[in-house]
Amino acid sequence: MEPSHRSPQRNYSLMSYILVALVGTLLGVIVMVTVRPEMFDSLLLWPTADAEHPEAPVVERPIPPVVQPVPLPVSSLQNDDISQSRRTAVVSAVERVSPTVVSIVATQVVRQRGYARLFDDPFFGGVMVPRIYRREVPNTGSGVIITSDGYIVTNAHVVQHAQRIRVVLTDGRALESDVVGIDAISDLAVLKVEADNLVEAKLGVSADAMVGEWAIAIGNPLGLAVEDAQPAVTIGVVSAVGRDFPRSGSESSTVYRNMIQTDASINPGNSGGPLVNALGEVIGINAFILSENGGSVGIGFAIPIDHVNKVVNELIKFGKPRSGWIGLYVTDITRFLAEELNVKDRNGVLVNEVTGRSPAQLAGVQVGDVIREVNGTPVANRAEAAELLYGHLVGDTVDFIIERNGKRIEISLQIEEGQD
Repeated sequence: MEPSHRSPQRNYSLMSYILVALVGTLLGVIVMVTVRPEMFDSLLLWPTADAEHPEAPVVERPIPPVVQPVPLPVSSLQNDDISQSRRTAVVSAVERVSPTVVSIVATQVVRQRGYARLFDDPFFGGVMVPRIYRREVPNTGSGVIITSDGYIVTNAHVVQHAQRIRVVLTDGRALESDVVGIDAISDLAVLKVEADNLVEAKLGVSADAMVGEWAIAIGNPLGLAVEDAQPAVTIGVVSAVGRDFPRSGSESSTVYRNMIQTDASINPGNSGGPLVNALGEVIGINAFILSENGGSVGIGFAIPIDHVNKVVNELIKFGKPRSGWIGLYVTDITRFLAEELNVKDRNGVLVNEVTGRSPAQLAGVQVGDVIREVNGTPVANRAEAAELLYGHLVGDTVDFIIERNGKRIEISLQIEEGQD
């Protein structure tokens, strides 16, 4: 038999176990000091001072107080900053102009056909006869006070044919007004009220209007301001300037030129109210919108205030615009005239008479000249030339491009008051 091999047995003494325990404890203390040093903050590195160790200093660590979180109040300075940021240029402009805006109720009496009973007697009660009824139809619009003594400008179509016109101020006063004058061609009218403490609007310069600048429409949409006297405000921008619209038909007398286009919402009742810039200056009088359904779609138009000023002056001084005169007579260029005068292009009008000492003669226009353009717009015939001159006021300047002996000449003249 082979002898069996046994691994030698190890005998551990008590001292070995003690050493292992001490080493483990020391390692644990080192780890805790490294990871959680605050646990040992209360331990003293040396004994407190006593009779045996008088030189030993005492280390005291104050206990930090518990601080409760307190919400920070909104300071008055912050409130002031917020209020200041809300008071924009638009708000200031509206505050400046609103007291000058008025609501207008123009009442027209219309005749309407109907039927009435011949007698009140029951026996004849079934007999009906034709009858003419008189009915009052109110039309609402807006206006703006332009002088402190009571002159108000609005649209002609707001007050035309009205038998009674009432004006409501923003302070609630309702006043009867008189018609100073109406210019249906420009769609402008001037009213007059007698009242104290009227605020007049500051009129701007429409020629300085910039595409893209703020445009504020103020007025009385749908007659709402008649009851509470406060006008409504809508805001947009100046979308375009210089828009021209010819007369809508042979029966229409109104022509709109050099109009200001805006996307500020303009609704029925806003007509006659001011279009204002961010400075609080009136740059136009709201006139009409283009819409397929009758509501505002952001295509509104205002009569430029530069033209409004001219018309208002005419109406206040004369009651109506004076008839203009340039002393120029033209005819279409027929095929016969073109051959006789050797004119190759028949587009334009031929000057066949110039009145002596007229604006046309003084400007240098001659018989035989061919007018090719009026105020920068080419003309093809006499009707187009007349339409371009239609509606101009006394004092307006008209620019012509004239062809004479094959050369193009620029001529400007000023419209004068018509001669009797």
